[in-house]
Parts: sequence; C-alpha cells; structure tokens
Amino acid sequence: MKINFGLELNQSQKLVLTKQLKQSLDILNMSTHDLEEVISKEREENPVIEIDKNDKIDWEKYINNINNRTYNQTNPVNYDNEDYNIENMIKYNMNLYEYLKNQINYYNLNKKDKEIVEYIIDSIDDQGYFKSDIEEIANILKTTKENLIKNLKVVQTLEPSGIGARSIEECLIIQLKEKNIQDDLLENIIENDLKLLADKKYKEVCKKYRINMEKCIEVINIIKKLNPKPGNKYTSSKNNYITPDVIVEKIGREYEVYLNEKNTTHIKINKFYEEILKSSQDDENAKQYIKEKLNSAFNLVKNIESRKNTILRISKEIVKYQYEFFENGNKYLKPLILKDIAQNLEIHESTVSRGVNGKYILTPHGMFELKYFFSSGLKQQEDIASTSIKNIIKEIINSEDKKKPYSDSKICTLLEKKDINISRRTVAKYREELGIGSSSKRKEF
Repeated sequence: MKINFGLELNQSQKLVLTKQLKQSLDILNMSTHDLEEVISKEREENPVIEIDKNDKIDWEKYINNINNRTYNQTNPVNYDNEDYNIENMIKYNMNLYEYLKNQINYYNLNKKDKEIVEYIIDSIDDQGYFKSDIEEIANILKTTKENLIKNLKVVQTLEPSGIGARSIEECLIIQLKEKNIQDDLLENIIENDLKLLADKKYKEVCKKYRINMEKCIEVINIIKKLNPKPGNKYTSSKNNYITPDVIVEKIGREYEVYLNEKNTTHIKINKFYEEILKSSQDDENAKQYIKEKLNSAFNLVKNIESRKNTILRISKEIVKYQYEFFENGNKYLKPLILKDIAQNLEIHESTVSRGVNGKYILTPHGMFELKYFFSSGLKQQEDIASTSIKNIIKEIINSEDKKKPYSDSKICTLLEKKDINISRRTVAKYREELGIGSSSKRKEF
C-alpha cells in the first residue's frame, strides 16, 4: 500500500464566537431570574462591580411608623408606598411534614413509637399518601409489622383528614369516619367501584347495588365533598414569582410599551479601582488585573443593555401586530411566527427566539409569556390562531347544557357557524389539550 504525503490548502468559512459575543447571546436567552444570578455571581468574582437594586426600603420611616403606633389604634398605618409594609413582604408557610410533626407533640407516645411515627410522616408523599412497603420499613426500624401498622393508624388520625392512607379508597373511608358517616353501601362503592363512578357509568352502579339513580347521585355528592389528595394543601413548594420584563399600558387609543425597571439590579463601576488605575504607575500586574476586570464589567453592562433594547423592540412589534388582541382579548389573537418579527426588525430569527424565551409581559388582560403571542394558525377568510379556537371551544363547552353536553361532532357544527372549519379529530385534540373530558365524562345528572 503506497502512502503519499503532501500539503494542501483549503478555504472555508467558519463562525467563531468570541467570549463577548457568546456572553451577549447567553444573556439575551436568560430569564430575569437567571440574569440576576449571573450578576450576583459576577459581583462575587469581580471586585470592580457594585450592584444597586431598586427595591430599597426606607427603614427609618418604617421604624418611625412602628414607634408611633399605639395598642388602641384601630386604623392601620398608611404608607406612601405599600412596599414599606414588611408584614406583607415576609410570609412563612408551614409545610406538610412540619404540620404533622407539630400535632404529634400533643400525643402521649413513647420514644420508640414517636421515632416510628416521625419516620412514617417523612415517608408520606406530597399528596399525603404512605406508599412505602410495610415489611421493609418494619425491618429498617427493627419493629414488628403489627406495631408499624398501629403507629400508621396514629398518623391517620392527624389533620388533614385522610393523611397517611395507602390508597385512594382508604383515604376516602378515613374521611368518612372523621365525618361520622357510617354507610355500608357508600363504603362498598368506594372500596370496589370508584372507577365506575369516575367513568360516569352510573347505570352499572345502580344495577350492581340495586339502587335507583337518586340514591346513586346522593352517594356521588358525598364522595365529591371528600379530598382525594389531602397533602396538596400543605405541600412545601418553592414560590417562583414572575416579574414582568415589559409592561403595556393603554394611553388614549395607543398602547405604551416600556421596560419594567422596578426591582431590577443595576451595575455600577467602583470608582476606587478607577482611581487605582490612574495612580498606579509602577505595578503593571495590578494595572493589568484591574483593566481585565473593568473590561469584563463593561462588557456585562453593554450586553445587559443590548438585551433590554432587543426585548423592548420585539415587545413593541408584538403589540403592534397583535393590536386586536390587546383591544378585544384572546379571540382576536392572530397567527404569528418568529420570522415575521425578525423580518420587520431586520434581525435573525434566533435573536427573536432568545428575546422571547422566558420573558413576560404585563398587559391589561393579565400576564403573558412573550411566546404566547406566537401561534400556528389556520388560513381561512381570516387568520384564526389555534389558541383562539381553543378559547372558542372552551366557551362553547362552558355554555352547554351539562345534562346534554355537546359531542365533538356537534362542536364542529357550531364552529362552522362561526366560519371555523376544522375536523372532529382536531376538536378532540384541542379539547384534550384544554384538559376537558369527553361528552360522556362531562354529563351531569
């Protein structure tokens, strides 16, 4: 086999992302929350950066108000800005596990039983169910199955009612006993035929238990008042508060679009380091270090300002295009794709995609993610967005007679009268995406 060696020149084009450009693209793609974290991290690593947040509280004013308050005061103190009321700012929610363990303190349990009860509580899932293996946990805690079940029964006496159940059936029966409802028929239906009720096969229930429809409806109404997920109310979850990036207000006949600057972090350059740079004549290493940090800070500020400008331009274009939506609501949302905005602003589609990702706009109709305004649509006499069709379907179903709910075919017919021609299959698809059941499951007696 003959191997030849030689030199060959090839010309090709490559897009090389500089560090600054990559940072610019990343920052544009970030949500406000993510950007705050980046700024905070940069502040820790870069000593020339100072941050200033527009959420300062006038503590002197707040303390003066507290000092001036008397115990016989009936009217609350009024502040110029409701943000000063710190009671409205700090709130602690006890989670499910703390709430249950707090109740156990009032029970007369020996040390071992308390340990078992607390282990059971820690094993309960967010919905309030105990789904761990009894035998396995008994071995872990070095106790008998009987003793573990005895302590599980203790947990099942706690509030919220139904907590610690091993199944939905047990959960509902615990709640019946708490309400002092003793009904063998009701318990039998819960234990054996919840699925028939869920599927609204009421005639089968009536036939199986030899009861009339009136009695069946009575049973259903009792079950509806029970809570199949008792833990949900106390589930500990992190509250992620959405802050709008952009605000839209109607002034006269026009819509004003502006950035939400409240509570945003502003970066400033520490002048101390600028002075060092000017006065440090001999220490080249120090000067080089400060220059690098200053350049990093300036680039960050520049990229954040570029992000703001891009988001605002995109938002203004969306408001301009979706004017009818802002005037009349969801039904008038028009189909819009990234390419439409990109062409109007003479920027790349990927820039629009980054600019709307995780960004929110506060409007007279509520808070929306910017992505909400981009929707696929149907080309008819008028453009009607799929989101609008879903809203119309929802309205049709909400207005139906619940004893005779519309079939998907009937909804198709009603949509045709509104000049919306879609198939029954599409209606079913949109209905399911809205989380609405079929006509048989919506039927009420």
